[in-house]
Amino acid sequence: MGNYKKVLAVIVILLILTVAVSVAAYNNWQQLKNRSGNPAIIARQAIEARDLETFKKYVDLDKLIDSAAKEILTEQINSTIAPTAYSMDELQRRYDELKPDFVNCARAAAEEYISTGKVTFPNKLTEAQKFLKKSGAASCEIKSISKPQRDGNEQIVIVMIYNPQMKFSFEVELNLETDAEINWRITDAKGFESYYSSYRRMLRRKLDSLNAPIGREMDSIFKVKSFSMKNTGGDEYGFSQTLNITIKADVKFDKPLAKVLGNVILRGKDDRESFTPFAIDMTNAAQGLQTFDVIKTLNPFIRADVDAMKHGLKKNDIHIEITEIIFADGTSLKQLDSLPD
Repeated sequence: MGNYKKVLAVIVILLILTVAVSVAAYNNWQQLKNRSGNPAIIARQAIEARDLETFKKYVDLDKLIDSAAKEILTEQINSTIAPTAYSMDELQRRYDELKPDFVNCARAAAEEYISTGKVTFPNKLTEAQKFLKKSGAASCEIKSISKPQRDGNEQIVIVMIYNPQMKFSFEVELNLETDAEINWRITDAKGFESYYSSYRRMLRRKLDSLNAPIGREMDSIFKVKSFSMKNTGGDEYGFSQTLNITIKADVKFDKPLAKVLGNVILRGKDDRESFTPFAIDMTNAAQGLQTFDVIKTLNPFIRADVDAMKHGLKKNDIHIEITEIIFADGTSLKQLDSLPD
């Protein structure tokens, strides 16, 4: 359980960042270092003194955690849930379901860490805690911090962070505001959306490497040779559009098949992706070159799908991914969808 505690304790660094900033970056804050009430040095002193009350006076902990929840969960919903959601009400409902666990986990971990220097959690981890472990949060390192730039009554600081476990960098923008007594307070942070999207991209690369031998075995049973697609127009309200995709696959098997599962992946601008699952009934499928039809609905609430509807769709934008082959006897051949523990 010790490793879990180490991983989860760094939620303070990942979601607040001010702890790391206050420890590592004081000399870079040229515009603030001569001011009394510097939130960076006071936050550092509060951490060292285990003084949560003082820390909260100079860092808006709840607002920072709320900002991180909004960015990370919105990105998670877009990439994993939204392909099956077709209204803003439904997307909001999914967000409202996920947010309490994320916020409660973050707040509890942060407050306990600031107060005691450690974090304790039950043996059964919540989904938010599992994400922190898998995403390499514990290994994040600050690489650079910009000098504060004034924007009206605010100061903005850009922090570049590197995740060596997953091998990606991302930027976080810290906002500082003054109160009525001209004391600076850290009030907001942006950039966690980039953290999640970068994590997903590097996770896919790692999984592609681990799944390579499984993919070759799948190809020997069901190999996609080519596909064609046709946009059959939108729904009656003009919100979504439907793609009919015809897949040609070479089918070979030693024992009867039941289903082939996979995803239609659409890659849009700025590495945006959408995933639409499909299932092909193989109960009566013959061997050899066969043709199968699957459908992808372009969802008006997915940014990658919206890009395709606005700017057109090229064949290179679509990828067919086979994720699992289920045999008639109940056994299966399945690609990994998460990193091994």
